[in-house]
Amino acid sequence: MLKSIVHEIIGTPRREPELPQSLEQFRDRKRVLIIFADAQDDRAVIQDEWLRNAHMRLIEEDVEVFIIAGGGAFSLFDDCSDLDADDVRERLQGPPSGEFGLILIGRDGTVKLRSSEPRPAEDIFAAFEMLPKQTPW
Repeated sequence: MLKSIVHEIIGTPRREPELPQSLEQFRDRKRVLIIFADAQDDRAVIQDEWLRNAHMRLIEEDVEVFIIAGGGAFSLFDDCSDLDADDVRERLQGPPSGEFGLILIGRDGTVKLRSSEPRPAEDIFAAFEMLPKQTPW
């Protein structure tokens, strides 16, 4: 009863998005950066350029980068994994199809950064500094 009163007073906390099954393979091993792109939107081109310029640092930081576009999911630097684009968009509460978005997922499987605008690589790396380098368990 006390729990329900507290929830009534302070409200229900926002539910964390559930990690898609196709991203579970990265939990505790890598960070994942998901870019939601649209061919008609220049923001995806800008983000792509910034990430390609930081390619080596992304490798050093153990970051997998995926582009969700046109109903498919594509790895930015290699073709190592197969993701379900619709499941990723739905479970991570990504932007509607045709809109730009960026979501950074930590090694623990939780969303650490979300943006509807391109983010310079420095901003993304700054978010890494706030994340633990290794999971505590």
